This record gives sequence, C-alpha cells and structure tokens, in this order.
Amino acid sequence: MAATTDAPTPPDGVETLDPAPQFSTHPKQEAVVTSDARYRVCRWGRRAGKNITAAIDVIRYARRPWASPWGPDDPREVLVWWVGPTYDQANKHGYDTIKQALPDSWIADYGESKPRFIELSNGVRIEFRTFERPKSLQGEGVDRLVIDEADQMAQGIWYGDLDPMLLDTKGCALFISKPYRPRSWYHRFFDFGQSADYPEYASWHATSADNPFLAENPEDKRGTVPQHIFEREYLAEVPDDGGDVFRDLDDELFTGEYAVTTTQEYDPGGEFIGEVRRDPAAAPGPCSIGVDFARSRDYRVTLAVDGHGDLAYYHRAQNESWDAIDDHVRGVYETYDGIIVPDASRDNKIVADLAGDGLPVEPISFSPKTKKNLIETLATLVEGGDLTVPDVEALDQLHLELRQLKEDVSKSGYTRYHAPDNGHDDSADAYALAVSQLDRIEALARRQADRDEDDSGVSYV
Repeated sequence: MAATTDAPTPPDGVETLDPAPQFSTHPKQEAVVTSDARYRVCRWGRRAGKNITAAIDVIRYARRPWASPWGPDDPREVLVWWVGPTYDQANKHGYDTIKQALPDSWIADYGESKPRFIELSNGVRIEFRTFERPKSLQGEGVDRLVIDEADQMAQGIWYGDLDPMLLDTKGCALFISKPYRPRSWYHRFFDFGQSADYPEYASWHATSADNPFLAENPEDKRGTVPQHIFEREYLAEVPDDGGDVFRDLDDELFTGEYAVTTTQEYDPGGEFIGEVRRDPAAAPGPCSIGVDFARSRDYRVTLAVDGHGDLAYYHRAQNESWDAIDDHVRGVYETYDGIIVPDASRDNKIVADLAGDGLPVEPISFSPKTKKNLIETLATLVEGGDLTVPDVEALDQLHLELRQLKEDVSKSGYTRYHAPDNGHDDSADAYALAVSQLDRIEALARRQADRDEDDSGVSYV
C-alpha cells in the first residue's frame, strides 16, 4: 500500500504520465475525487455529473497510483474495473468517456471486444464489465472499482464477488447511482459515509441542480414529470418504502423487536438465499407454515407465522430436489408445529405425501382469483397492524418483494397481482399463504391455552 506522505514519490523506473488532462469540476465532484476514503458513495441525481466524476477519478488515479493510500504503488500491477448495469452502459459512460479524455500518448493498447479494456503506457489496465453477468466478475484481484448504478446491483454480487477482489492489495471502490430502493446495501453504505463511526466510508448527495455546467435548470422539470420520478431522477431522494399494494412497510410491518438468528448466503446471480429463525420456545405455537414451491427461475420460500401474527421462520432456496424440499418442510413443521399451507398449483408428490402421513395440510391452488384474495388479506392484516416482521438485513428480500408487487386493473375492473419483470414474488406468496390461516392458528392457540389451564380432563381437539 502506498505510503501516506505530503509528496508521494513513484517507484523506481516509473514516471508520472504527462500531459495531465485538465477538467472543470464543481465542488461536489472535487470533494469526491480528492477524498482518501476507501469506500466512496455518490447518491446523485440525473446529470449531476456522477459518471464524469468517476471517469476523472480513474484517470487521476491511473496517472499516479502511488499517490493513493489504497492499492499497489506500481502502476504495472494496477487493475481497475468499471462495472455497469449492462455492457452498453459500461462502454458508453465508462470506456468511451475515459478513452476520449486520455491523451493519445497515454494509451498503449485498447480492445473493443467484451470486456473492453484500455492499457496505459505506464502499465495500468482498465477493464469495463457488467454486473448483469455475475459469473464474469469472478477470478482475479482488482485494485480499484467503479460501480455504476450501484443501487441496481444485488448485494450478493458485492459481498460474494467484488469486495473479496479488493483484499489482495487493499483496494478501494467508488459507488455511483441514483436511488432506486429504500432498503439496500448501497443505502447502508451511504449512511456509513455520513457517520463518524465508519472512517473508511464517505458519501455525498447531489441533485441535478448542483451541476453548474448544465444549460437548463433542472428545477424546470418539476411539475412536468411525475413527482416520484422527479424526486428520484433529479433530486436523488430515496423512494418511500411503499409500492402499488403495500405502503409504509417500515412503520406498519417491519416493527418486530424479538430476537432471531440469521444465515445469509448468495447464489451465483447475487440473489439472497438463507434462513431467519426465531427460537421455537419464544414463538408461541402453533404456527401457520406457508410454502411456495419454485418454478424454473423462481425460489422455494417457506415462511411461518405464529398465533400472535409474528414471523417465526423464513427460508429461501433454489435448485432443490423434491426429496430435499419434503425433508425441509417436515423439519419446519416438527420445530414449529401447526398447519402447513403449501402452494398446490401444480401436481407434486410432496403435498400428497405430507397429507398421507397425517400432517395437517391445507393446500391452496393459486389462480388469479385466489391470489387476489390472498394478497388482499395480507395487505389488510399489514395495514391493521396485525403482523410483525423483525427489521433485519436477511429479510430485505421479503421487504423488496412486498414493495415491488404490482397491481394491474383491467378496463373491466379485474385486478391482478404479480412480480415486476425480472423480479420475484415467492416470499410475498409464501407470506400470503401463511397468514391465510391466521384465524385458525389463533383459535388453536386459544384452545391450547384453555387445555393447558383446564384440569377437568376435557380434550379440546
């Protein structure tokens, strides 16, 4: 790692690249590119200059890497990655911008096949990749990362693929994005950057109006575009935590103050897989156990709710055998007791086997009508404060699915609920299945309590 001195010097045999490109920057851009924080987070609006800022940062670093406190001193050992949401965006905002700004004498080589790259005459190599293809982000170590539209990237790609690449040389990262989701790893990092408790982080918020180089005042867009789009695109304000169906989730649902244990992992696509488990002794049984089975690209989700409406269990997984799912469901039932409410939309052996072995099974076949009833029941319970979920990171997937659930109403008045394109609703469906039996398990819990208190010998079956 480079020494922190007032006048850092290059390694033997290495010279500073000249001539130095000259850039006009506004104050917030200059604050970012002169910051020595290891993790820098820009929550900036449209045309606020975030891509230009990142390009300037890469160029300044590549010219004199030994002046940075992060990564190797020797430019011949430096690898920089610009990672965008698609190859087209990485090439347009990263490759094209940087290549046009570099003096020709700096460029030793470049390539325009995937992934594009620029190799500088001092040995620094800059590659342009996409988090749309997580498998392409595995392998070698990287010294400096730019992640464009970071709030669109699954957190598993950061934790599982990109962050570990910085370990070899204690590299650094710059995250630039408009805000898209109210609860995400990106926003946690932004909050870290606002706190003195996380000295390796720094963050900046900028609106479109913070860029003095624009010919048009972005405020003129106010009232000409939908308000929520103006707030996100131009003001870079975090969207609220409600969607088409579920609103104010943080205040109405994610209020549970009970202890849970969590296991978090991520699949190759960066999607969360794992478990949230409440101590069975602390979750008053019986429970209603909703199970949504995976279909093609989807996930199997199991979610249990106790008689008080509190979440007792959550598990999300993919690519399981039917035998493994059968064993899993039986294990959850043996732990939490109650009623199993599986999705019976297609034939599967599990439902029949569970029922055949005498387990209390209430299968529900999903149809547009039954899903409408299930989702609207869940929404009513959430709005009424009858349910709680602990506010833990491992349940961000549940929060995301509830917030993103779409409601379409046809001209004839028919209502359909569904996940957005390329999204999921398995967690939302499992939750809806579980709470569909909430009245029953509340009644069972009361009867169980009466039985425990009654010494008359009467059975309450």
